[in-house]
Amino acid sequence: MLCLMLLTCADVVGRYFLNKPVTGGFELTEVLLAALIFAGLPLVTLRGDHITVDLFDPVTPEWLFRIQHALASLIGAACTGCLAWRLWLRAEDLQRAGETTSQLQFRLAWLTYAMALLMGLTAAALLVTLFRRPQRHIPGEAEGPLA
Repeated sequence: MLCLMLLTCADVVGRYFLNKPVTGGFELTEVLLAALIFAGLPLVTLRGDHITVDLFDPVTPEWLFRIQHALASLIGAACTGCLAWRLWLRAEDLQRAGETTSQLQFRLAWLTYAMALLMGLTAAALLVTLFRRPQRHIPGEAEGPLA
């Protein structure tokens, strides 16, 4: 995140005050943003920090709440596992074709392989959450770093 901020500041200063933007700044921003998003997914999943809708949690019986949690974990693991597989296949295509970014000539396959691995880790994290006791959210209880 700090790299993205510094890159953006340097690009803006270079572009508007020195008439010399950072070469490949847009491409670097895209790559760093993709890396940031995918790198955070496994950790967010393990910590249970995804956005959730808990509208019916207070009135849902415990047994149904556990089934709901298990199904959400299984379906999420299947979906992210499928995405990891498709990303891996896409990375292989990019590797064979030798695809690169237009300015910096950064090989897109490397980033796509990393994205596939991180999605695979996210699928594994969802399977780990399957064996954890689900946490109910209590209405009116403050959560998060600002609580």
